[in-house]
Amino acid sequence: MLRLLGEKVLCKGKRVTLVQKTYSYGEHVFVRDVVAFGQSVAVVPLVGDEILLVKQFRAPIGGWIIEVPAGRVDPGETPEEAARRELVEETGYYPRKLDKLGSICMSPGYSDEILHVYLAEDLEFVGSSPEPGELIEVIRLKLANALDIVLSEPILDAKTLASILLAQQRGLIRRS
Repeated sequence: MLRLLGEKVLCKGKRVTLVQKTYSYGEHVFVRDVVAFGQSVAVVPLVGDEILLVKQFRAPIGGWIIEVPAGRVDPGETPEEAARRELVEETGYYPRKLDKLGSICMSPGYSDEILHVYLAEDLEFVGSSPEPGELIEVIRLKLANALDIVLSEPILDAKTLASILLAQQRGLIRRS
């Protein structure tokens, strides 16, 4: 039987914590380092036959990447509330209709992050309010071209690819 024997915080940053976990399985004891991040959200916002994406600077890759609007679920916030907040912060649009497309383990080999993906429709422009340090440009693409454009980027964003594929599975996005 698998048992968690203990946890030790190795490092704590602004957004993540590195935790060393010790497990036993049968007669074996092993250690795993885990990035504790928690829950996050990604939003596929639709305006007619267009999707809103963001071109955003990401420090870990030292460059710009095209993504769906996304962010962390804050303490005391539900994933749906976070999806609404992040969409407004990054694009300026408030979704009157939000539909959950699914949940994804982002990188279960080293992180506990669970990403909840939402479809946002019936959008109302209320003005954006990005966090300090968020460098974001909103991009409107035809739904039919969205997947091809994302796939043509030199660096692919996993959450964006997964989110668009989940929307495509629902019949919302077709490849050109």
